[in-house]
Amino acid sequence: MKYFYRSLAAIPLILTLVFAPLSGVNTADASTSCTPTVKITKTKETSVILKVTCSALKSKKVSVGVSITNEDSSSTKSKTFSAKLGSSGSTSITVSSLDSATNYSFKAKVKKSGTSSYTSYSSSVSTTTKGSDYEPEIEKINGITEDSAKLKISCDDLDEEAVNVQVAYQKSGKSSWSTKTYSLTLDDDAEGSVTVTSLKSDTLYKFKFRIKKDDESSYSAYSAVKTATTDED
Repeated sequence: MKYFYRSLAAIPLILTLVFAPLSGVNTADASTSCTPTVKITKTKETSVILKVTCSALKSKKVSVGVSITNEDSSSTKSKTFSAKLGSSGSTSITVSSLDSATNYSFKAKVKKSGTSSYTSYSSSVSTTTKGSDYEPEIEKINGITEDSAKLKISCDDLDEEAVNVQVAYQKSGKSSWSTKTYSLTLDDDAEGSVTVTSLKSDTLYKFKFRIKKDDESSYSAYSAVKTATTDED
């Protein structure tokens, strides 16, 4: 009888020894334990192809969240793509509707379809979308008032051409850029001017612009930045 009670007393200890290892088992979803990698495989005028890899989700249907940062305007947006990873855990994602001749960075996160938790984001990768070979320049900034600035611009090889000019301007102390687009015809020296309005008085601004012919789809890269301070009220 004493042996019987001793045996009963030993049962909790035996159960503890048997099941204790289970507490150390990692039950986390494989999708959240994978940190994806991103590689840029092709850059076009208005799109970029990304290779996204998550080895923990090989051959699985997934959702891929891509963070897209326009480095020229300091703006970020996100897009979500549905895909099936291959046997190596990779898939190709085409990010479209981008601006030409623009600096972008991308990072991605992944989750298995039907689950709620994404992985952490990958490291960022960067590229510049393709554009024309024009080299625009801000010759000078004059005609400054309390709420406007006139930019004298030029671009070789575009003399007497009808063009679209996109001016980007940034208020001192701000990280984002605003843009305005103008249509004009450059003179026989390939020069012209545009006036940026609705500025704040007594404020330092940065200006840059890019250019394309009216009948072209792709802008040039941006010009070098020049600064000016609006007049006081």
